[in-house]
Amino acid sequence: MILSPLLCCHSLLKPTRKSFFRYRSSVTVVSVSPQSIVRSTDTNKRMAQRNPPMVVVIAGPTATGKSDVAARLCQHQLGMIVSADSVQAYRGVQIGANKPTLQERRETPHVLIDVADHQESYNAAEWREDALYCIQTLLLQEQYQSQEIPQETDHEEENAKTRRQDEIQQYIQQSRKTILSNNVDADKNIPLLPVVCGGTMMYLQWLVHGRPDACRPTAAAIQESYSLMENFQRQQDYQAAVEYVSSFGDVFAKRTQQFCGEDWYRLRRTLEIALTVQEQGHADKNTSKSVDNHDASTEQQQQQQQQQQQTKMDVLVENLYSGQRLGGLGSLGYDVRGFFLCPDDRMSHTQVVDERCEQMIIKGLVKETTDLKLSGRLPEMAERAIGYRQTLDYLHKELGTGESEEGLFENYLNDFTTATRRYAKKQMSWFRKDEEFLFVPVPLALDKAERVDVVSKRIDYYCQLSREDYDKALRDADSDSARCKNQNEAQGKSMKFYQFQRHILKPGSQEYANALAEGIESRKRIRATLSSTKKRTIDDVV
Repeated sequence: MILSPLLCCHSLLKPTRKSFFRYRSSVTVVSVSPQSIVRSTDTNKRMAQRNPPMVVVIAGPTATGKSDVAARLCQHQLGMIVSADSVQAYRGVQIGANKPTLQERRETPHVLIDVADHQESYNAAEWREDALYCIQTLLLQEQYQSQEIPQETDHEEENAKTRRQDEIQQYIQQSRKTILSNNVDADKNIPLLPVVCGGTMMYLQWLVHGRPDACRPTAAAIQESYSLMENFQRQQDYQAAVEYVSSFGDVFAKRTQQFCGEDWYRLRRTLEIALTVQEQGHADKNTSKSVDNHDASTEQQQQQQQQQQQTKMDVLVENLYSGQRLGGLGSLGYDVRGFFLCPDDRMSHTQVVDERCEQMIIKGLVKETTDLKLSGRLPEMAERAIGYRQTLDYLHKELGTGESEEGLFENYLNDFTTATRRYAKKQMSWFRKDEEFLFVPVPLALDKAERVDVVSKRIDYYCQLSREDYDKALRDADSDSARCKNQNEAQGKSMKFYQFQRHILKPGSQEYANALAEGIESRKRIRATLSSTKKRTIDDVV
């Protein structure tokens, strides 16, 4: 029987990627404060030095305290946070990425933050490789040799990866010395506990379950896809783009229907795969023709070869998105403990999410987005991210007849909060179906400090369990995790009655006036730049 924790919560681009691989320093160096580290080497030996070694993965919807809980666990267990956030990976972004401050990173070292420049395309595959490298380095392991079929890469990509990982290693070594410097009883060569933490669902799925089986797009397919999608985007005709991608076959048509809203990025990536499959089909067809001419095959033989070639193409397309994944973290020899921080009251959590959005605007999200956009330093990934995307729409919105600046700002605030709430709902729905994550209730009635303390101790408790007992807690139908999942799903029915309320940015307040003024000024800057660009274009034509 599994005992309950002592402190238990209540129940519940351009054409080619390689042209962008220009690296400066791949890692922002942040020194770690020795005074911030809570010493617990005995517990650390039980966890980080286990066989197989343990890796903790913390997920959860926005505004549930993932980073604070991960930091507390790292300080107690002598660990390091491996960030799983697709926007925080880029340098320059801060407020919209909700990136930890330099002080927070001094107190608890984070890796895979600030590893890419704005012009680079840092994707899930590259993040997974870097995350595995971080895990191996923290656990003092030899580099993992993948058994997967190697993907085609060029020299520039490989050199960029090597430079990035060299700097990651230097940062981890520097942080390790600081973390262990005041631990007189600690072995200076003990492994550190990797705590993967973030809200990018694709990153976590790639790491925990492995990479998907879809083929890697060719350089020619990437270039053609960029060109085609730029034309559709210029015409602002998303539906036409969807119809074009769908014309490549049912599997691609079904794929486009799974996207949320006008997801140009995923639509382009799907087109890359479709074009790659088409290339392979043409290559097979040309090979078949060459053999036909050489052997002077009969018409019947030619038809048979064409049928075989078509069958091969059909199988290739059908297997594109079979759902099979390769190289999951558990299959690589790790004891993976996955946790999903689940708000115990979805109605209260939604209010917290709304307030978080207001706080980001108060901190200067609109100005940050404007500065980055006008300087050309806003990453493509960030432009698609919730927060930056709605802000860009607001900044470029034309003032129509009868509309006011106040009205546009109100619509922006509503769009931002609505998109964030929807994403939080999607995260909860996604992870309820993931059998590798144990649900941990987050008691929102407690203040932040108590909440972090309770949740971190609960996770620590589950990490101390044997693998057998942990699996029981993870999979038993009557476990706390199962009850938490069921309660979370049941509460969804009442969410249709949620009424959006302002918490800080209330009309008439000083905070509202300041935010509105910043929005108006930023919109003027954007319009001035667009007017100047348009004038230069006309002058060039003349």
